[in-house]
Amino acid sequence: MGCRGKFRMRVSLIVVSMLFASTAFAQDAKPPVPKPQINVKTDAVLVKGGPSLGNSDRVRWDFYKADSTGGRSDENVGGAYDATFEEKIPVGKYVAVAALGNITREIPLEVKDGAVAEITADFNAAQLTIVPKRSVDSKEAEPQARVDVKQGATFSDSIYGAKQIFVPAGALTLEGRIGPAQAQETINVTAGETVSHDLIIPSGVVIANAVYKDGGRAVETDNIRFETVSPDETLDGTRETLTGTYGVGKLMQMPAGNFIMRARLGKVVVETPFSVTAGQRTNVTVNLDAGVLAVTAKDAQRIDILETTKDLQGTQKEISGRYGTTHQETLHPGNYSVKVTYDDKTSREPKEVTATVTAGERTELNVTD
Repeated sequence: MGCRGKFRMRVSLIVVSMLFASTAFAQDAKPPVPKPQINVKTDAVLVKGGPSLGNSDRVRWDFYKADSTGGRSDENVGGAYDATFEEKIPVGKYVAVAALGNITREIPLEVKDGAVAEITADFNAAQLTIVPKRSVDSKEAEPQARVDVKQGATFSDSIYGAKQIFVPAGALTLEGRIGPAQAQETINVTAGETVSHDLIIPSGVVIANAVYKDGGRAVETDNIRFETVSPDETLDGTRETLTGTYGVGKLMQMPAGNFIMRARLGKVVVETPFSVTAGQRTNVTVNLDAGVLAVTAKDAQRIDILETTKDLQGTQKEISGRYGTTHQETLHPGNYSVKVTYDDKTSREPKEVTATVTAGERTELNVTD
């Protein structure tokens, strides 16, 4: 074999050796491990060991950096509405905050490089539907009812009408209100259960109207004031006012029970007892037993309406008055003194005349020289 043949053999051996070494290296080398696309994975349950709340926006997750003591700082690095939240956040120590309605849980968490941290929030809660009603016989919930749900100083929530909320397991205080009507009750719920509870707030509605006299003309002005008051007097002789409104035909929310309707128009105040039945509407018509006195006095500076009788000092009690040439007042039937005072520049003496007011009628008085 010549030199050229030996050279070719050596080259072949070198190539074969290189191919063998390359193949052996390829067989021994392992592919690099890919880093996870997420490093935080969450879940949430109503009760420990219970089913996941799943892909639900009822749960809110937020991740806050931990401070030097391991507590929650104000720096939020991410969050979303989802019970099964998956995300990639910077490596470090955190406090994860999970919220289900007004229930919150804080969970310490450390995120490490190349690993997925998994956490589960156990809310130890129930689903509660509160149905506020005016009476036991009411078929529907009262949309104007407000119910406050409390558990000590750690939980509170408020709803209007019938609504489902999440509440912590244990004893709950329900405080219902429809206008001045109130009710309070304590219930117990178990974690993981779904509960519906009727809260009875004994109440009705009242419509108030008034007439000037029995069987007479109805009051139409919005100047009339109606107030519902307690029938029981306090030590100082006053009565508690529950609610009130201006104008006739207005709807007032009231608790069930016995009350007094107080109507005020001008100088007339009348009180009429009435009763409210839970779940029903009550119409109350107050008889004012009153009339209207309308006074006109040309060039008058002031017009006053006074009692006709005088006290021991010889003075008359002033009932009503105003500056100007006209004055109108609602009064009980009877005789009244009308005093007209003129400007000092006119050098005219005051003038006093008597007027008679009749229930259900308008008396017009023109005071002249």
